[in-house]
Amino acid sequence: MTIKKTNQMPEINPIGMMRAKQVLELVPFGRASLWKFAKSGQFPAPIRVTGGITAWRNKDVIGWLEAQSAANDD
Repeated sequence: MTIKKTNQMPEINPIGMMRAKQVLELVPFGRASLWKFAKSGQFPAPIRVTGGITAWRNKDVIGWLEAQSAANDD
């Protein structure tokens, strides 16, 4: 997945999943904060795909990004 950094919302297919590295390309915080926010409910929780692999549903990340954008527009 290629993500272009612009001031606009990147185009993300709502079907699919992203690993932490891909999510971090979209959010204004680092890896430790990603996990802290996911654990506290401030960011969507990842799901365990297999034993050691977790990923976020694209639609959950899109929803969070849109909510943040709407909150900043107010």
